[in-house]
Amino acid sequence: MPNNNRITGFIKAKGFYIALALCIVGASAAAWATAARTLDSIEENNRQIVEQGISGEEKPSWSSSSAAESAAEEARKNTSGVEKPSSASSSAPASSSASSPSSGSAGASSGQAGQQGSRTFAYTLPLEGGKVLAPYSGGELVKNQTLNVWRTHDAVDIAGEKGAKVLAAGDGEIVAVSNDPLWGGMVQIKHPDGYTSSYSGVDLLATLQAGQQVTAGQELGTLGDIPAEISSEPHLHFALSQDGRAVDPAVVLDELA
Repeated sequence: MPNNNRITGFIKAKGFYIALALCIVGASAAAWATAARTLDSIEENNRQIVEQGISGEEKPSWSSSSAAESAAEEARKNTSGVEKPSSASSSAPASSSASSPSSGSAGASSGQAGQQGSRTFAYTLPLEGGKVLAPYSGGELVKNQTLNVWRTHDAVDIAGEKGAKVLAAGDGEIVAVSNDPLWGGMVQIKHPDGYTSSYSGVDLLATLQAGQQVTAGQELGTLGDIPAEISSEPHLHFALSQDGRAVDPAVVLDELA
């Protein structure tokens, strides 16, 4: 009985401290569980960013930010009267391939055709005899010298003389016609085999409009300027896509391989 009295007295005297200790232990356990969940969430978010970020190409945008417009304008002023570099890496909106009447049709390599689908008709070059200034980057980041940013280059830049005719790469229907402050005159053509070709840096014919049918080699306009790539010599920014995903234009044009 005396022992019980001593225990009871101890509990009464120290009960506050015991309760406080239990509260501290409980709070610590809850805080640890919350921190663990937060760390797991951060780790998962970082993993998704890595997998979905620069592993794929930055999707082309047919609109431009004011900052990018300012950078392009300043680059245009700074490069006026200065010898243009022979090549420049850049990223751009999903553009497409065009064709030239005198250029021969080209078939895709068997490996590329296996990945992208079989060819159903021939494509031709958009600029006759044009050389490639900047190739398709295949998901790798390259530097746009004009805008001073690193991006993937989902197109092929084909050099040409200002005023040279830009031609449709294949038969199809025009699905978009626009003038962009960064990419100049732009045309998109949907082809019967599922590819969509895009052309940037074109002084467009006034008669072009969405819904119009065009044939391979038909004139779309003449070669103009691309403010977003003004540091490079005059060129056509030519891209190809399938189901909304960028494709190497060399799939349909061996001359660009």
